[in-house]
Amino acid sequence: MAKMTSRQRVRAVLNGEIPDRVPIDFGGSQTTGIHMDAYIDLARYLGIDAEPPKVYEQFQMLARVEGYMRDWFRTDVVELENDSLSWDIVNKDWKPWVNMAGNTVLMPGGFNPTQDEKGYLYLYDKRGDVCARMAPGSRYFDRFGEPKNLRSFDDDPIAPEDWKKRIPRYTDEELKHLQQRARIIYEYTDYAIFGGFLKGSKLGTTGVFAGYDLEEWFYILVSDPDYANELFHATAEAAVENLKLYLDACGEYMDILMMSTSDYGTQRGPMISPEVFNRVYVPNYRIMNDYVHEHSKVKTFFHSCGSIRTLLNGFIDAHVDAINPVQLSALNMNPKELKEEFGKRIVFWGGGIDTQDVLPNGSVDEVREHVKNNLLTFKEGGNYVFNTVHNIQALVPPQNIEAMLETVMEYGKYE
Repeated sequence: MAKMTSRQRVRAVLNGEIPDRVPIDFGGSQTTGIHMDAYIDLARYLGIDAEPPKVYEQFQMLARVEGYMRDWFRTDVVELENDSLSWDIVNKDWKPWVNMAGNTVLMPGGFNPTQDEKGYLYLYDKRGDVCARMAPGSRYFDRFGEPKNLRSFDDDPIAPEDWKKRIPRYTDEELKHLQQRARIIYEYTDYAIFGGFLKGSKLGTTGVFAGYDLEEWFYILVSDPDYANELFHATAEAAVENLKLYLDACGEYMDILMMSTSDYGTQRGPMISPEVFNRVYVPNYRIMNDYVHEHSKVKTFFHSCGSIRTLLNGFIDAHVDAINPVQLSALNMNPKELKEEFGKRIVFWGGGIDTQDVLPNGSVDEVREHVKNNLLTFKEGGNYVFNTVHNIQALVPPQNIEAMLETVMEYGKYE
């Protein structure tokens, strides 16, 4: 088979065709990236001059995969990033910052944590309230404090139209920047372009939704599904307004679009029943996906951790093109069974290696065998993009990452 460019390779998979090899995604999205410390450890191990990396997503502490590191990963995907990804911190005016592991990274100019006498670091939102905290010795910030729009059962329910008005829309300036970056990536590289989207759209979040916390939102889903559907429908309408703006600016350059990062699964099963998911989520997700498909050639990407096997038919009915991260360690997420049942109807984007145990704790030989088995299972018949099960976390041995990638390159080719 003739060698393809990265863009051709990814597009082939998304269009149900067989590429020359399995496409690889490292650093192409907020759920397929690598923690800054793992990135630095890997660069040092490989002898690649890649320090200090830019930490473009400050909640998960993701390093922007660039230059020689992008080449080494053989990644076929590049993210079209929004200007801001975490806590309204705009990714510009980069400056050095030494984290608690002693590594020097680059943070945006608006990243200004304070430290108390116990060694805790704090970040603040636009109102000046604490929004995140990092414990001494930690490598991550945790969300901190109560959401400012948190409601209680004693409050009057928010009207769907009022909720819709609260959802922010892309500004002309944001769209101009996105369009410029998308055009440059498209014209001067052959990477597939992954759109970040998710402009405050809260696309079906299972956390705080319309001001309700998780417990209350689940209660509403069961006790008043009609109201939940009205709220979700208002969200879908706002999302379509944002999608129109986004696709008008960037759609001609895009290949795939991040539509949701909400989690619907735990280690042991889905958070909500398939019946509730199909009644409330599926029809509204279908509105969003159909708009993308009817107004562009772009494909849609949904992320959900956990055991979501019983929800996959719902995602397919909602016209989702690709699902990520395919969490192998969760209940009922056996690769062979998933591929046999769903592999012809949806693209599996992930599932390459378990990041909870095998990648951080396994031997090099265990990593190779694990990746080989998963890859040979998922690649059969196409409809597969290789990625780890979610982002590569801190403290992962670099030799395991190397073994993973070498195995993909050895067994990922199609005849």
